[in-house]
Amino acid sequence: MTRRLGKISLAVSGLALAGSAMAQDAAAPPALSPALAGPLTYNPDPINFEMPLLGKVYVTGIGSGLVGAQSNSVPGTAKTFGDVSNAQIIVQKPEGVFQFLVQAGLYNHGTLGTPLLRSTTYTANTHGVVPQAWIKLAPSANFNIQAGILPTLIGLETPFTFQNMNIDRGILWGQENVLTRGVQANATLGKLALSVALTDGFFSGKYNWLSGAATYSFDSSNILSVIVGGALSKNTKSAFVTPVLQNNSFIANVIYTYTSGPLLLQPYFQYTKIPSLAFLGTTKTETWSGALLARYTISENFSLPVRFEYVDSTGSAAQGSASPLYGAGSNAFTFTITPTYTFSRFFIRPEFSVVKASKITLGSAFGSDGRATSQVRGRLEFGVMF
Repeated sequence: MTRRLGKISLAVSGLALAGSAMAQDAAAPPALSPALAGPLTYNPDPINFEMPLLGKVYVTGIGSGLVGAQSNSVPGTAKTFGDVSNAQIIVQKPEGVFQFLVQAGLYNHGTLGTPLLRSTTYTANTHGVVPQAWIKLAPSANFNIQAGILPTLIGLETPFTFQNMNIDRGILWGQENVLTRGVQANATLGKLALSVALTDGFFSGKYNWLSGAATYSFDSSNILSVIVGGALSKNTKSAFVTPVLQNNSFIANVIYTYTSGPLLLQPYFQYTKIPSLAFLGTTKTETWSGALLARYTISENFSLPVRFEYVDSTGSAAQGSASPLYGAGSNAFTFTITPTYTFSRFFIRPEFSVVKASKITLGSAFGSDGRATSQVRGRLEFGVMF
């Protein structure tokens, strides 16, 4: 729904007649999807072409590699690795009454505190080689309806590494759904933006998740979002992409965004409730979480994103509580820093992170026996966006 603010200036020649006839530059391209948090950006002059009946279609892409290491690896995860993090093409029509997007390729949604899979394995076990594809009907600038494979409304961080300030997503993101199938309506009423979606939650195939988001822009520097979502009925499906606990949960977010010159601050709160699930023999469990994402832009080419998180879960094994973290009643703290350097369409960014868990259930945390309470990671991602 958003559009770039402003347009490229018109070039004026020295001769007025020639200038009026020939010297107008084309307008800047519309805002492209999926949305980027920065500091990575799309090509300001993306490949585009006219299609009969459809109009202008844009093509963008991302190719990136990832190397890394971590302490206290769990069985099946190497201490060091090298892999492709993104090899994707995005084709979209972001203007007009009829719009669409198709995103295809390999990817990996690395998340703090969870085992890392090869990108080929991750892609096959999650959303497949077309992880996002939707159509949109936009009868006006203030209202539209989307249908297809959509990004969730829940949370702050987004699915793919190139969209986020950090490489690995955080542990709050680990409680949220990612991409989901369904239908979504969006409306803008002055400073207020509203969205509501009926989807299959954690890619379960059962359309029993209802989500809603309200975002109010006080001004260009202060934005507040309130988001809720959850399952309307029980669902017994359990798969890698459909964790049964989270797929039956209710989630609420309060997210505040503050910008001032080179500084971006995004504190956010998250609450989740997993109801009693008789088919698992678990009782009601809640998580209470808080995070701060921040970025300071040092220069046109260099920025410094950081992230702090804390997640606490209620209950205990004796009470039959579920285990959304590292055992019933466990909690965890994380810190991540990702200095990022961009040049032309290329980027390189190292990352350091640490996860510290407490009140773990033995065998459910880190290391070869699941007894270690912390994990330190180093990552280096490099690539090109075109």
